[in-house]
Amino acid sequence: MKEAKRGQIVIIKNPKFEKLEGIIETAEEDRLKIYYSKEFESYAWALSEGDEIIVQVHTSSGIKTMNSLVMYAPSTDGELIIENAQAIPMGQKREYVRAAAEFRFFIKIGERLIGATAKDISAGGIKFVPDEPVLDINDEVEVKLLEEDFGKELIIKSVIINIMGEKFIAKYTQINDYERDKISGFCIKTLSNAG
Repeated sequence: MKEAKRGQIVIIKNPKFEKLEGIIETAEEDRLKIYYSKEFESYAWALSEGDEIIVQVHTSSGIKTMNSLVMYAPSTDGELIIENAQAIPMGQKREYVRAAAEFRFFIKIGERLIGATAKDISAGGIKFVPDEPVLDINDEVEVKLLEEDFGKELIIKSVIINIMGEKFIAKYTQINDYERDKISGFCIKTLSNAG
């Protein structure tokens, strides 16, 4: 499926279990490498090479479902490789996996730089608590993620879309594939470490 990308949520269904949730770790033309947490380990191990599965991928154009099959038996390190097949659109859901993570970064509004603490992040946006509550809904800002967390400083144009008490949500408005991949990798690593 052309729309399948690193960091997207997938739901795998099979007669052996109700559902297995995972994240796309790598997407190639013919296969998807799926990361799943220990919570779904027993379901993954119920699968064998050649098993037919139904896969729902959460993409930017909605949930896409495909008839797929297991290409390689699940590994002991939480990875499953499945066929990347044709898909049919179903409905709209979150496209990228979100990870709860606390780290420091900066918000730039105009010429002003404000410190902030992240509460969770995805390759689509970030929830955070700013050091100073000077932001408002629809404010255009730059999210400055630091090299120590992401391997390189990332500066992403964003807009404030919601305020919930002291927490603000910014949605990325201009982000390239490299930046999205760095954030998706951070989310996958965070979830993997959480077990």
